[in-house]
Amino acid sequence: MQKILVTGLAAALALGLTACDGTGTGDSAAAPPAPSGASTPAPSETSTSGGAASAPNASSPEAQGTPAAQEPSSETPGGRQIKSKWGQLRYLAPGKFTVGGVAFFTANATVLYVADDTCPDGSRPPGDSKCNMDGFEKWVQAAPRNAVVEFSGQSATLIRETQ
Repeated sequence: MQKILVTGLAAALALGLTACDGTGTGDSAAAPPAPSGASTPAPSETSTSGGAASAPNASSPEAQGTPAAQEPSSETPGGRQIKSKWGQLRYLAPGKFTVGGVAFFTANATVLYVADDTCPDGSRPPGDSKCNMDGFEKWVQAAPRNAVVEFSGQSATLIRETQ
């Protein structure tokens, strides 16, 4: 009888912790599963509160299933979109590069700023050091280059070479 009472109390506590008023303030563990398909940033904002909410549940051994239900929200930070990254530019495949361990594509709209006096196509850049992407693949392969890369999805929008 005592075991049933403790299990019921643990279940009520777990349900009480996941119940929310639906405002989406990030204070509830029940909020992340619904918007996870709709938006990538929402789960990352609530992942820390999901971890905090799992600590009280972990104190009762009968509520072992509750933290498992919250695991997807703790995995979403790996799926967060990166806005920018600094590191060494490396050639990966035609049109695909890495910077600081993050792979990305270049596009026609990618803007390139160089730190030295020569653009990838061999021309001299104007005063703002802005170059076109012609010859970028060979330029990256020719010498190690550090850069800050800004992203939109998996494509680079801006590549700024640093010294």
